[in-house]
Amino acid sequence: MQIRIYYEDTDAGGIVYHTNYIKYCERARSEKFFKNNFTFDESGYFLVTKLDAKFIKPAKLGDIIEVKTIVVQMKNASCTLEQSIYIGDEKIFVANITVAYMANGKLSKVPKEKMEVFQ
Repeated sequence: MQIRIYYEDTDAGGIVYHTNYIKYCERARSEKFFKNNFTFDESGYFLVTKLDAKFIKPAKLGDIIEVKTIVVQMKNASCTLEQSIYIGDEKIFVANITVAYMANGKLSKVPKEKMEVFQ
């Protein structure tokens, strides 16, 4: 998923504000589901349970970044993903993010069709 960096994404120096990298990763994960016509409601959704991020190099106003997602580990009720952000071929951010599947207010087994979205 490609995203252009706008003024609203940056601090006073034109550098992307650190929390926005996490937002970009969230958008990329959500977009996978939107493209498959899945909805998010009480009957089933993912929520982040763990996040380990490394900021390598800043993105700046006007840059076009790309978020790439790979599955690191898949379990019955959770999934660990590596989400990396690139400018061209250069990796500028990487995060290992664990998401758990919730349905009707409790931890639940990930339905097969939703599990396949990440693969």
